[in-house]
Order: sequence, then C-alpha cells, then structure tokens
Amino acid sequence: MTTALVIDDEPAICACFESLLRDMGCDTCVAASAEDGLKLVRQQSFDVIVLDVRLPGMDGLAAMSMLREYSQAPVIVMTAHGNLSTAVAAVQEGAFDYLPKPFELDHVTSVLQRAISESAARPPSASAMAVGTTGGDQLVGNSLAMQHLFRQIAMAAQHSAPLLITGESGTGKELVAQAIHRHSARSNNPLVAVHLASLSEALLERELFGHTVGAFTGADSASAGVINQANGGTLFLDEIGETPLHFQVKLLRTLESGEFYPVGASSPQNSDFRLIAATNVPLDVLRSADHFRQDFFFRLATIQISVPPLREHAEDIPELAQRFLQLHSPDESRHFDAEAISWLQQQPYPGNIRELRNIVISAATASSEHTIGVAALTAATSAAAVSLPPSAEPQSAFQQAARQWATHAIAQKQPNPLQTASEIVEAELITAALKETNGNRSAAAQLLGIHRETLRDKLLKQNVGG
Repeated sequence: MTTALVIDDEPAICACFESLLRDMGCDTCVAASAEDGLKLVRQQSFDVIVLDVRLPGMDGLAAMSMLREYSQAPVIVMTAHGNLSTAVAAVQEGAFDYLPKPFELDHVTSVLQRAISESAARPPSASAMAVGTTGGDQLVGNSLAMQHLFRQIAMAAQHSAPLLITGESGTGKELVAQAIHRHSARSNNPLVAVHLASLSEALLERELFGHTVGAFTGADSASAGVINQANGGTLFLDEIGETPLHFQVKLLRTLESGEFYPVGASSPQNSDFRLIAATNVPLDVLRSADHFRQDFFFRLATIQISVPPLREHAEDIPELAQRFLQLHSPDESRHFDAEAISWLQQQPYPGNIRELRNIVISAATASSEHTIGVAALTAATSAAAVSLPPSAEPQSAFQQAARQWATHAIAQKQPNPLQTASEIVEAELITAALKETNGNRSAAAQLLGIHRETLRDKLLKQNVGG
C-alpha cells in the first residue's frame, strides 16, 4: 500500500490530508513537529511527504535537508505565511511542489496524485539548483494571490524554457522576470531587459540581433545585439505583443535553434539564453490577434505566469504602502495612520502597484508630518478624488471636475498646475484608448488622432501601459 507522512501541528489540516489520502488508497502517518516526522522517516519509508513550514521547534525548511538524508519521497511544502524567499528556498531544497494556505481541495488532490505517481520514478539523488542571493527581492505580499505568484516564480526558476508573463499595466511584470532570473541557475550571468515599445521597426532587428560593419549607412563598427549580450543568462522582452510578424519569425527560429544572424551577416552566431517575455494584452486577445503568429505564441508561452492586479490582493496594500514610504523617505519611522491605510485600500487603482507607489511618494513629498493621514493622500490624488454627478453629460462633468481641481490646485499653490493637468488628462486618454483596443497601440493611436510613433514616445515619457 502507498504510504504518506503529513507533518503539521494543526489537527484540522492533518485530518483533511488523512481523508484525502485515504480516498486515494494511502496509509497515512501524522506528526505534529519536524522532530517527530524525522523519527518516523528513520523508522519506515514513505511514498510522499506533506510538510508545513511553520512548526513548533525546527521549522519545515530546516527539516527538509535532514529528511533528504533518509527519504527520496516527493516532499510537498505548504505554508500560510510564506513569501518569495520561502517559496524559492522550498524549491531549492527539492520540494516537489509548494502549496500556499488556504488551498483548494481539487488542486491539492491533483498535486498529491502527481507526487504519488511519480514517486517510484523520482531520481535517487535530486540536487538543488545553483542560484544567487535572495536578498534583493522587491516583490512583497502575504495575500493568497501573491503566495500563488511566489510559487509560480519558484517553480519557473528551475527551468530554462521560454516564459510569458501577462498582467495589467503597473502590476510588476518586470519585477517577476528579475526574481525568476535571480533565483535561476543563470543568475551569475546577465539579465538583459529590452522594452520593445521604445524601438521602431527599423531599430528592432539591429538592437536584438546586432549588426556587422557596413550593414547600413553609418554602421562604421560592428555591434553585438542584446541576444548576444544575454548569452548564458536571460533576455527579458517587454511589450512582446507589439512585435511585427517578420520579427516574430526570426525570433522563433532563434528560440528553436539558438542561432541568429546579425544584420548584414552571412553566417549565423549562437547564443544560449532564456527568453522571458511580458505583455499587458490578455492571452485570449493575443492568441487571436492577426498580428501575432500562433506558432510563435505557443513557443513563447511554454510556461505562463499571470501577475494579479492590485484590486485582487488589496490586503497587501498596507505593506506595499509602507515599503514605498520607507524607500522614499529617509525617516524610516514615518508611517500612515489607520484611516489613511483604510482609504488606500478602498481605491480602484487602474494603474495598479505603480499608481499606489506614485500616490505614496506624492503624499510623502507634499506632507511634512511624521504620521501621514488621509488629507495628504487626497491632496496628492485630488484629480482622481473629485466626485462627479452621475447625471452629468460627459463633457460638462469633465468641465466641472476640471474646475474643481483647478480651484483646489490654485488655492493650494501647487507647482506647475497647467503642466500637471495636461499630463493627467493625456495619461487618462492614452490608458482609455489602450483599454478600448485591448492594448493594440496602432489602433489606440488612431483613436487618439496621433501617429503610432508619437504614442510610443508619450508612453515612454509618462511610463503608461508598461
């Protein structure tokens, strides 16, 4: 009979796993501490081990290496208090999977079935991958949504397959890419990031593949492209949904063969890199888009990670806000009062974490108070805080909102109010156009009545839509 060991100090969790494993035909032993679990592992063999991180006495992560001395059974790690470092440490120690609490029974059952079915075929000496330091992590959060993201990052860091990160603008897709690289076997080599929206079609190929001497007018010397620079490391391409079809063909060929041709070259070069790409275009839209090749999509999205919008983990806002405040303010003891935190958690944040960061920094700059209250926050976001009469016509409502904001800005003697108002309106128009066109910049530019290159320049300047 298949045997399982559950190590957890919560009786309800142990009973849940005992019931699940019993239905799967497993004989289950339970231990309330890592020390008791190690005693059982020394006495008998198990086909699967379920291990909590927070335990009385020795914690689960510390126990994993000792478990490995006596058992090669797949270890499923679970925790209600993990962060990215916890998830990565569990995977580094050889965890079969990482389950954030609370978990869905269907998912747990699937993980247990996979662990049991693969137990016999598991290599006898699985070793942890080599990774760099974990000290620089910038992703924070204790919500279930972030726990799932940490798990995905930890698992993705074990592989070198191409990876596609999706998520709304401002959710932190580049931070996810950085974390995956930092915890991967490639961490000692460079992470090269390219924001494709900043490159015209004429520059795109030269930037990525490089060029030879004389490849075009003004090419007086050869230049290595970013694919060559990322050799041994990771190449991060942001705004991948904006790439032209002919470029997708060339990049697909490089992904499959490792070979590429610099502009003007007659012989190929080689580069061993991992590609991580990101887009704020929803996957279903990207797959059905006429300007995105299906074969390129499936090769690119070998592994997929979706970064949750801030509204789906609003419980992380207090920690995020305090972190941004401490990063901006030299006085580490500055903080928000309870009413301010409540106000922050109630905002919609269409710009996600980037918007929250801007609000915090604006409030911290405008206020000299040690404890920052709602007044400083509302002053920093007065345009967004203006309430509009629901029955008003759009143009008159806009004029009324503008009038209220202008009156407040002038009364408060805000610096450069004309420029600020122009930037706010322009950013909102661009965001609305991109949302209406599902991220298609050419169509958004047409709606706005400007050239696509002009839109690209405005996005770079305002850091919108990235």
